[in-house]
Amino acid sequence: MTNNDSLTVSQLAKKYLQQIVRNSAKAEIELYERELIRFVQWCRQGQILQELTPSDIGNYTDFINGYGNTPQSSGRLLIIKEFLTFCKKNDLIEKNLSQHVRRRKSKSDNARLTGPSTRKKTQLTPSGFKQLKEELARLKGERGPLTEQIQKAAADKDVRENVPLEAAREQLGHTESRIRVLENTLMDATIIDLKKGSKKSVKLGSIISLLEIDSKKRASYTLVSVTEAKPFEGRISDLSPMGKALHNRVKGDEFELNVPQGKSTFRVLKVS
Repeated sequence: MTNNDSLTVSQLAKKYLQQIVRNSAKAEIELYERELIRFVQWCRQGQILQELTPSDIGNYTDFINGYGNTPQSSGRLLIIKEFLTFCKKNDLIEKNLSQHVRRRKSKSDNARLTGPSTRKKTQLTPSGFKQLKEELARLKGERGPLTEQIQKAAADKDVRENVPLEAAREQLGHTESRIRVLENTLMDATIIDLKKGSKKSVKLGSIISLLEIDSKKRASYTLVSVTEAKPFEGRISDLSPMGKALHNRVKGDEFELNVPQGKSTFRVLKVS
């Protein structure tokens, strides 16, 4: 291990996604991208993967088991386990962190997650709600063609190495899993009224213009829930380090945040 010692979680996630893009279907790529972004957001900005500990991975396991509906947690954790296995096999990290990705579930966890009076509702912006509804409709439309692919592939009597059959079944499984997640999210979601409340301070749905003081670089972000976060498009989660730092800020506020090069100071230029 030499240069790989300083690779961040974000950098390695991008490297892994490049492999997924070469070898997987579009629906699977989107699924892996979502879960890797969630993992990157959970880590502090600029986190070096090599410096993560088994305890950190255990904490992330608990985070996922406590997020959303538990039937989907196994699939989410499996993606992270595969990512960490990839890093270990390719000598990108020394420690085998994948072995610490385990489901942790107790009766009290289930009660907290499924209790009708305590389950936390997902907050979505109007555009985020619309996008999730459109994604749900698209995925439901893919069910029929995928089922036909499975039927055609299954018609081949030699199923021992029937790659098309396995690929279609796997993709349908990912599609059905995502459909369940979207249905549950949309059913429990509350839509943020962007017209209500003060526009002076940062809240969910706010668009924030920032200046990184040292580099003089400017950036614009929209603060959203983790469900509709797309960091590469400037839509950052309120649970991400930047999202947490921005919460309740007003124009003119300055704050420090860890970046790959060290600490950097930012100034809020505009909140809308």
